[in-house]
Amino acid sequence: MVNGDVTDFERAVEALTQSGADGVMVGRGANGRPWFPGDLAHYFATGEKRAAPSLDAQFALTAALYDEMLIHHGARIGVRHARKHLGWALDAAADTAGVLPEQLKTTRAHVLTSDDPAETGLRLADAYDAFSWRAAA
Repeated sequence: MVNGDVTDFERAVEALTQSGADGVMVGRGANGRPWFPGDLAHYFATGEKRAAPSLDAQFALTAALYDEMLIHHGARIGVRHARKHLGWALDAAADTAGVLPEQLKTTRAHVLTSDDPAETGLRLADAYDAFSWRAAA
């Protein structure tokens, strides 16, 4: 088994080729992209590279993760603990939508600075909506 910086299909193939290992482990490469390990398995099984899920699908996954963090940790700790995960998810969504770095920076700051769980959820939904508009433009 090989691991280390497996963040895309090409790096996974390169890691396997260089190491001679029978499989890859994905760590940081799945940050903000929980679908990536499954897509990588699909690629190795079929040779087909899947595109990132739609922004709607990404939002649904991210919102569900956020809700589960709030349930598991409680609102006070959950909203803070979720920040890194929400940040990674926003990075992935911005990449999908072709959002410019300055818009991503502003959006991250807006979403990740709220201490109110409900407000954070609303800001997150607004961010994905804005990214969807950007992708459609």
